[in-house]
Amino acid sequence: MKKILVLVENYPSSINVYAMSFVHSRNIEYSKLGIDVHVLNFSATENYIFEGITVYNKKNFKQNSLDDYDCIVSHAPNIRHHLNFLFLKMHKIKKLVFIFHGHETLKINKYYPSPYLWISKQSTIKKYSQNLYDYFKLFCLRFFIKKHMSNLRLIFVSKWMKKHSLSCLNLNIEENAYIINNSSNIIFFEKSFDIKSSKKGDFVTIRPLDGSKYSVDLVVALAKNNPNYTFTIYGKGNFFKYNKKPENVIHIETFIHQKDIPDILNQYKAAVMPTRLDAQGVMMCEMATYGMPIITSDLPICKEMLSDFNSCLFISNTDFPTYKIDLVFINQINKVTKKNTKFSPTVLAKEELHVFFKS
Repeated sequence: MKKILVLVENYPSSINVYAMSFVHSRNIEYSKLGIDVHVLNFSATENYIFEGITVYNKKNFKQNSLDDYDCIVSHAPNIRHHLNFLFLKMHKIKKLVFIFHGHETLKINKYYPSPYLWISKQSTIKKYSQNLYDYFKLFCLRFFIKKHMSNLRLIFVSKWMKKHSLSCLNLNIEENAYIINNSSNIIFFEKSFDIKSSKKGDFVTIRPLDGSKYSVDLVVALAKNNPNYTFTIYGKGNFFKYNKKPENVIHIETFIHQKDIPDILNQYKAAVMPTRLDAQGVMMCEMATYGMPIITSDLPICKEMLSDFNSCLFISNTDFPTYKIDLVFINQINKVTKKNTKFSPTVLAKEELHVFFKS
């Protein structure tokens, strides 16, 4: 039986079942495929078992056992924990895989959109400190990757992520670099959107409210220009303390458990999920997998992820305030006849395992 060790900054537990849950869902699939999966959680204070997966904390992990693993997999590697842990132990490691998800390889101030006006602006000192840290983290990552490239595989969750990560890292790598998307949760395959069922509203958005990259302001702008439709926004934040809520916007300030999302989505006719920045946009991918019509941004990353789905409408972010929705047209483009398996957990887990154990 093949054996892997997964390095993570955090991991689900009985206290917090959602911490980096996208890693846990992968591990469950690996386990189903006959892989013995162990996790080293740098935030854990003790060892524990979560849904059949053995999780170690750093203090209790037997570092001399590293050569027992066929592959070490590091999700979103950082300097403080991942590189620090790996640096003097590479001689014990048979194979190493880095999986890049987002900010860990990007220049934050270059890529992330400016915050909303009511959120404290970044001071000049803080901005300079962020730039300095990004320079240091990218320097360390680049040094580590170049030094260990013969024993290292890189996985990026999208073409966009690969392009911009390598640009920030100032690396030109094709060999041993792979693109494998995050999978959709299995529940979005087990259930399907029913366009004919009774709906309590027109459009739904599930987003944190205060991060400008999540673009709740664009949802509100779209709602203002389409007063004949209702827009329900699920998510926590202070957006509506500083912005007037249109009469056709309903805000439900709550956290939704993932198992409940499909049934909530089915209460609406379509989703509105604009974005200003995403390495993939897992939530919109799950909605598309579910079979729900989606209005999203026409950014390259959105088209990369969703162009294979015929239920998506792409709009320029600058057009949201003036766009007139034709719900009949949206329903016409939604001609889903069978599940699109692009984000299948099993299929993508097999792709990752192929990379892990590739000679």
